[in-house]
Order: sequence, then structure tokens, then C-alpha cells
Amino acid sequence: FGSRTSWAQSSQVAGHLGRKVEAFVCQVPMTLTYWEKWNMVWLAANFYIHFGWEMSILGFFDYAEWKQKFKPWNAFCAAFDSYGNYDRRYKLKPAAEYHGTKASIDKVVLAVEVPAGIVDGTLCCIWLKAILDNAWYRYPTQLVVSALHAFGTLVFWADEIVPGYMSWFKGRGFKWTHTDGPKSIHWWWAFIGTNAVWVVVPMLYAKSAIDAMKPALMALK
Repeated sequence: FGSRTSWAQSSQVAGHLGRKVEAFVCQVPMTLTYWEKWNMVWLAANFYIHFGWEMSILGFFDYAEWKQKFKPWNAFCAAFDSYGNYDRRYKLKPAAEYHGTKASIDKVVLAVEVPAGIVDGTLCCIWLKAILDNAWYRYPTQLVVSALHAFGTLVFWADEIVPGYMSWFKGRGFKWTHTDGPKSIHWWWAFIGTNAVWVVVPMLYAKSAIDAMKPALMALK
């Protein structure tokens, strides 16, 4: 009798452990909420901009000077060429020359966008991992990268606006350097509109991060 009891108990223990292992191996994948799914869309756009558009400038800064021109399938050069019709910093004519090297894209664009591609792009990878792992650093990362997005856009705008302001301040009138200014519809949708996305959306995410962290931060008071 004792041996049969021990066998039954061992079977129960084995069955319990088996169910635990099965639950661990076959656990249900993380389910994203409605807004987290939109967060994935936003991060996908970020990966395109940071690792595509911005990082490609490192090799394509003189794209309009290539003897054989760029290939039609080169989406980034085509985008620079098209956007450069409305923001001429992306299609300098004549090309700028820096220490004997010609450039079709203004040096300030490289100075702003390439570091953004490296830093913001890396932070977006960390943000994505934090969402998927539900990690503690999710909202701090979300706040930092969102603030950097907005800051970078303001610097990008300022490079065009500040010289005009300086001219106006000295009584020479407000002059636009690389765009046609507010009189052109293209200035509103290309220079302001497409870049405003990188201020408005990040600020919404920044507020979301602050709201999420507020209870923990208030508890430290």
C-alpha cells in the first residue's frame, strides 16, 4: 500500500511540474494595447527616418554632383532631390564646397540629422525593447527621445529662420535663405508641416511618459 501511495504522489508531482513547464514554454505572447500598436507605427517611421534618411546622408551628401547621377531606385536621393525643391538646403545649386569637397546637402543638415540618426535611432531601439519587455526604463526612454526629436526639429527650423531674424533685427527686412517663406504654399506643407510632425507627436509621447511616471515620482516627495 505504501509503495502505491508513494507512486501516486510522485505521479501528481510529476504532472504538476509538467503543467508548469508546458505553461512556461507555451506562454501566451505579449498582447499590445490599441495605443501600443500605434506606438509600433510611430517607431517604424522613426527607424525609416533615423536609419534610412538621416544616416544615408553620410554617403549621399554629394548626390547631385555624381557624374552618372543617382539611380531611379535610390529612394533616399530621390527624396532629397524632391524635397530640395522646397528646402534648398537639400539641393544646393551651386554645390557648397567644404575643404575642397563638394556637397549637395548643407553642412548644417548633416550636423543636425546624422547625430540624430545615431542617438535618436539607438534610443528608439531601446524604447521598442522596453515596450516589448514592459521594462522599467520604458517611460524614461520615451521622454528623452521625444524631447530630442522636438529639439532637433527646432534647431533644423532655426537654421533657416535665425538668419532672417538677424537681417530683420538690423532693419534690412526678414529674408529667407533656402526657402521661399510663408508666401509659398510649399513652405507651409514641406518646411513647416512635414517637420511639425516631429514636434507635435513627440510632445504627446513626452506628456504620456510624464503622466505614467508621475505616481512614482510623487511618491518620492
